Amino acid sequence: MMLLRRLDDYQSWQVSFAGASVLIDPWLTSEPITGSFDRQHTEGFITQTDIALESGIIAAILLCTSVNDHLRAETLNAMKDIPVHGNLKAAKAARAVGCTSTHAHQVGETFFIDCPEGGTISITVTKTGLPLGLIAVGFLLEAFDADHISCGRLWIEPHQPTTATAQILKQVDVVVFPTQSVLAVVMPVTAGSRKTAKATLASQAHTLVATSTNPRRDMRLWQKMAYYVTGSNAAVQRRLAASNTQLVTLRTGDWLEVKVGR
Repeated sequence: MMLLRRLDDYQSWQVSFAGASVLIDPWLTSEPITGSFDRQHTEGFITQTDIALESGIIAAILLCTSVNDHLRAETLNAMKDIPVHGNLKAAKAARAVGCTSTHAHQVGETFFIDCPEGGTISITVTKTGLPLGLIAVGFLLEAFDADHISCGRLWIEPHQPTTATAQILKQVDVVVFPTQSVLAVVMPVTAGSRKTAKATLASQAHTLVATSTNPRRDMRLWQKMAYYVTGSNAAVQRRLAASNTQLVTLRTGDWLEVKVGR
C-alpha cells in the first residue's frame, strides 16, 4: 500500500511504498527558518534518525521550490548522497549545499523510482498557479505494483493548486493542498479555501490533506504585518460539503493510506 506521513507541523511529507520512501521538502533538523518570515519546529518532528531506524530506503527527495521554507540546507547536506529532484533553480540550490545527485525537471516530465520490494513510484512534475508558478512546482506520485497495477495517486501542491492542472491529472486519490490563503504584501503565495476546494473537486480526490497550516504562528510583528492570511480548514470543508471528499488534518508523525478510488 502507498502511505503518506506528515513529518512536521508545517509542510514536510514522506510517501512510502514497497520499501522505498520519497521525502517532499524535508525539514528534519532543529534549525529554525529565518529571513522573510520565521518558523520554529515544534516538539516531536520527525528526524533523519527516526526515518533511518525504519525499514526501507530513502529513494529520493522532491523540492517544490528553492525558497528556504522548502529547501532546508542542513537537512539536504545531511542526506547529500540521496537523489534530489526539482525545477532548475531548486536543483542548482541543492547542489550548492552539497547534494551530489541533483536532477532538474520541467513541468510535465515524469521519472520513476524503483522499489526494493517490487513495483515503482511514478513522479510527474505539475504546474503551480501564478505567480508562484515562476519558481515552484508540484508533484503527482503514483505507485504501481510489480504487475503495473496502480496502488494510489497522490498530488502534492503546497502553493497554488489550479483547476486547470487538476483537470489534466484527473482521478487523483489524495491531494495535499493549503487551506489558508497567504498574501505576501500584494503577491499571492498560497491558495485559499475557494481555489483549493475547486481544484480538489476537479481532481476527483476522495481525500484532501491540509498543509502549510498556521503559517503566521512564529512570525515577528513586522512579518505578520507583511503577510495577510485568510481562510481555514472549516471554510474548505464547507465548500466540499456537497461532495464525497473528506478533509483530513494529520498530526506530526501520522500516516494516511492512499487508497485507490472512493
